[in-house]
Order: sequence, then structure tokens, then C-alpha cells
Amino acid sequence: MQPNQFTASGYSDHLPTGAASAPSPASKLIALVAPPPPPVGADFGAREWARRGRLAGVLLLAFTLIELAALIQFTVVDDDHPAMKMTLVACLILTVVVGALNRLGWNVTAGLLLVALADLPLAAIPATAIGGQFDTTDLGALYLAAGSLLVAASVLEPWSVFIVAALNCALMAGLMLEMPHTAGFEQLLASNNAQQAFAGPLLMQVVVALVAFIWARSVLVALRRADRAEEIAALERREVERTHELEQGVRELLAAHVQLANGNFQARVPAIRNPMLWQIGSSLNNLIARFARLAQMDFLLRRTEQEARRLAESIRVARAGSAPLWPAPSGTPLDEVITALTDGPQPPEPRVSPTQRPTTDSNLSSNLGSNLGAWPFA
Repeated sequence: MQPNQFTASGYSDHLPTGAASAPSPASKLIALVAPPPPPVGADFGAREWARRGRLAGVLLLAFTLIELAALIQFTVVDDDHPAMKMTLVACLILTVVVGALNRLGWNVTAGLLLVALADLPLAAIPATAIGGQFDTTDLGALYLAAGSLLVAASVLEPWSVFIVAALNCALMAGLMLEMPHTAGFEQLLASNNAQQAFAGPLLMQVVVALVAFIWARSVLVALRRADRAEEIAALERREVERTHELEQGVRELLAAHVQLANGNFQARVPAIRNPMLWQIGSSLNNLIARFARLAQMDFLLRRTEQEARRLAESIRVARAGSAPLWPAPSGTPLDEVITALTDGPQPPEPRVSPTQRPTTDSNLSSNLGSNLGAWPFA
């Protein structure tokens, strides 16, 4: 299974070719703090780990831009909050540490620190409070703390949002109860809206925690289903390829059998990708080679038998006193016998006197035997 699928690892393989060859500056920055991609064939856990690490890198880039913009604001515009400047500098340092931890693969530690960075609005309340007092204008910062729940749902386990929500509620209650109050906030507490002022941010945490948990859980289930679907698709592709290899190998074996049955001993089975069929093809090639040697030996034996009959006939003709027609060399073992016969001394031709009486059958046989006595085979 390919790990570059977006549904399983957060890496999309449907990007344009130009984007893949020339990544954007933002992608280069994210790659500096994101963990390396998982190896090919990694399981779902490893690819999900890499996906969360890359998402943490994206959030780190966004937090860095927000912190730099806030630092510029409190340095140039609102320069009367030195505590906020120190808080932002500490957040920038913590962002660098989180990036290093995320790059090294410490996703859980980096995720926890990233959630702490997302609670910057809560830290900004005492850092920007005039006279160190809690005012009604600080209630908006309490609602912004819901962003840490979304961060936790993105880079941590889904159930972690409830722990983060509980900690946020404790921090918000501590800020509203422990910090000194301004006159405006005391007036709000004395009115009928006091319950809304306290319950609003806390209820926001509960609602966002439930929604974030359901969303993160649904995404995780969808990723698991997509991963399972990819595994099934990969198995189907491998099965189709294996079936095609098997059919192709069987056709090649059948073609070699047909050629062998037709007497073509030069036929060979080509290399087959299927290991089992490759062994069968190799054995069949050895069998064809042995059959070819047997066929050659059978042909040589038949040719030798034919040449032996021809040689025997020539010897009979020579014994009969006629000039024999010796067989030509044919590449058989009898070629040496034929060479020995043809290179030997020739018998003298009988001289018959004109006045000599015709030879009888008995005299002809005796003369033929005496004449053949000079031959090497006599």
C-alpha cells in the first residue's frame, strides 16, 4: 500500500506535477518541522502518526505568524504591556522547541506543548490586565480558549479534548475568581448577567469539546475505513496481477507442449514470473533438451542402419566380382569402415585368353573366391 495517499497519511498524490517538483515556500517551512514521511508499506499507525506530525507543523507555522504579528503590535502600537512582550517571546521560544520535538518524532510531547501555545489568550489576560485586575473586556479571551480544543483534537487522541476542556475550565474559573476585579466587572457580577458571564465560557468549552471529539473520532474512523479500502484494493490488484501471471505462464507452457508434440525440439519455455510455473518451465526445458538428444541418437541409429545395409550390398557386389559402388560418408560410425575398404589394395582383374574355353559355374566360383582373397575383408 502506498503511504502517500492523503486518506491514510496526509500526503496527497493527486497534486500537479509542477507542484510536486517545485514545492512552495510554505511547504518547505512545514517540512523543516514535520517528521519525515513514513516508509513504503508502513502500517496505519505509522502513517497516522506522520499525518498528525505534519498537521502539527502546519499549526506551528500559523502560530508563529500570529505570535510575530502580536509581538509587533505590542512593541509598536501597545508598548505599555511589558509582561505581554515577555510572554510572546517565551511563546516564540516554545514554538521553536515544539518544532524540534515534532521533527524528531515526539508527537505527543509536541502536541501537548502546542495545546499550551493555543491557550495564549488565557495567558494574555493577566499579562495585559490594567492594574492586574480582571475586566469585562477579558471575557472575550476566555471564549478564544476554545481553539486549544481544536488543536488537541487535531494532533492528539480524540479523548484528550475532555482533559484539555477540564483544564481550561479550571484556568478560567481561577482567573475570574482569583484575580482582582475592576468596578465594571464587579457591577456585572452584581447584575442578573453574572451567571451568563461565568457559565458562557465554561459552557463553550463543553460544547466545543463534544463537537471536537465527534469530529476527530469521525475523521479517525474515516481514515481507518479508507486505509482498509486501500488494503482491499491493493489485495485485489495483486490478485489480478497474480491471475494474469498465472494465465500467461500456463499459455507459454501450453505453447511449448504443442511445439514439442509437433516434433520441434528447439522449443523452449521463456522465463515465467510465477515462481511455481517457472520451476515447471525449467523442468520442461530440461525434458525437451533430453528428448532432443534422444531424437538425435535415434536419427543417428537409423542412419547407421541404412548405411550398414548399403555397405553390405556393396560388399556382396564386390564378392560377386563386380565393381562396387561404395556409400559416401554420411557422418555415421560406418564412415571409418567405408574409408578402410576404399583405401585398401584393389584385387587384380582376371585376364581371360581368347582361346580359353568359357568358364563353368564351378570354375567361376573358385576364381571369384581366389580373386576376393586379395581384399582386406577376405
